[in-house]
Amino acid sequence: MKTAIVYATKYGCTKRCAEILKSYLKGEVTILSVKADKINLSQYDAVFIGGSVYMGKIQKEITQFCKRNLKQLLQKKLGLFACCYTPKDTQGFFETLFPAELLSHATYVTSVGGEMDYEQMNFLYRKMFQSLKKIDGFNEGFTEPQINKVEIKKLAEAIIK
Repeated sequence: MKTAIVYATKYGCTKRCAEILKSYLKGEVTILSVKADKINLSQYDAVFIGGSVYMGKIQKEITQFCKRNLKQLLQKKLGLFACCYTPKDTQGFFETLFPAELLSHATYVTSVGGEMDYEQMNFLYRKMFQSLKKIDGFNEGFTEPQINKVEIKKLAEAIIK
């Protein structure tokens, strides 16, 4: 089986998640940046699409890719993932990220967590998070987000079946 993992990333976490996903898959697997690579889906049996979520939105390149390739994607085994801290069972969340047709067609749709790479963040984001951490009560119960490797493995296994 030939598989493509198509991703968009802002600070690199989604790319790391794509690499972890690849390690769980069998056969020929290609990781493709939606921003950098010319993508021909006709050669793939399965496709995973993932992006990071900021302020409730996935990268516009992922949205455009999904719309532009909708008919082809509906002919493939499909897995969708978002790098974010929103739990996968949050009502209505994925409907804001991916087209309804893809959500109903996908074998597995999930949130795979993420990481805060403060060094990679632009000045505005870095300052915003530093300010939040200074607010009384914010740090209570706050844990740095992590990539959810268990959920990434479930995503891979759902498509491998």
